[in-house]
Amino acid sequence: MCTALMAIPEDGDTEVVSEKTFKVFSLLNLDAPYLHDKAHVTEEEEVTGCCGRRKGALIATMQVEQIGVMPGMTSKISLTVENKTKKRKKWMRKKENHECVLLSLCQQLDFVAVNRNDPMMIDRKSITIAVESHGTCKTKAGAGPQTKEIEFSVPPNLPPTSIHANRLVTVSYFFKLDLEHFDLVLPVIVGSSKSVPDSVK
Repeated sequence: MCTALMAIPEDGDTEVVSEKTFKVFSLLNLDAPYLHDKAHVTEEEEVTGCCGRRKGALIATMQVEQIGVMPGMTSKISLTVENKTKKRKKWMRKKENHECVLLSLCQQLDFVAVNRNDPMMIDRKSITIAVESHGTCKTKAGAGPQTKEIEFSVPPNLPPTSIHANRLVTVSYFFKLDLEHFDLVLPVIVGSSKSVPDSVK
C-alpha cells in the first residue's frame, strides 16, 4: 500500500507535481514448513591428467540450512570437499590468480516475448548474474573430507522468486560453488516476508 498527502492551493490554478521512485515486489511468504528444511547437493568428478591417466576424484557437497532465504539476512551454508587426486591441486580456476574458490548467490532472469500477430512465435532469453560472492580457501589433496561453515550475507532489496508460471519475466535463485573441474549448483527460494522464527520448524 502506498499513501500520500498533498496540500492543494486554494486558488486551484497552481499545478503541483510530486514524483517518487519506488519498487513493487510480489508477496512470497516463507512460513511454509518445507521452506525451513535443509537442502543439499553432491557431485563427484573424475580428474584425469596427461594421456587420459586417472589422477583421482573430487567430491563436493553443499548444504544450506534453510531452502527459503530472506534478503538482508544471513544464510548458513556448509561445504564439504574431498580431494582424492594424487597430486596437490589448488581449489581454483587456472584463469584466476588466487588460491580461493567463489561461492555465489546467482539470480537468473528468464524473459519470454510473444509475437502479438502470431502467438506461436515465442522468443526466450535468459540472463544469470552473481548478486553476491564469498571467497573460501583451497582444499588439500589426500587430506580427507574438509568441511567449511560459511555465514553467507544475502543482499537486501532482492525481488522474490517467481512462483507463477507463464510470466513474461521470471526470477529464480541458486547458490553456485565454482570449482576447478565442475560447478556445484543448489537452488534456493528468496522470499519477501517471514513471520515464523528460524528456531520454529
